[in-house]
Amino acid sequence: MKVAMRRISLGLSTAIAAAAMTVVLAPAPASAQVVVRWYPYTTAGAKQCNSDANSAGPEYYCTTIKVGSTKMYALARP
Repeated sequence: MKVAMRRISLGLSTAIAAAAMTVVLAPAPASAQVVVRWYPYTTAGAKQCNSDANSAGPEYYCTTIKVGSTKMYALARP
């Protein structure tokens, strides 16, 4: 019984590792962005981000990002 459980466990861990490698090696989309500045996820943060994006130029924009479990506004550019 112990040998069978070890074989099942080894088979599952090998399958999980192979699936993880497939995800890691899969090509990622080429839509990288550079975050220039972070703002709090509040109305004031959104207004300040939009104001800074308007004054920075046409290539800058505001977006939302998640750092850990915290949402934030971010001034970004491509």
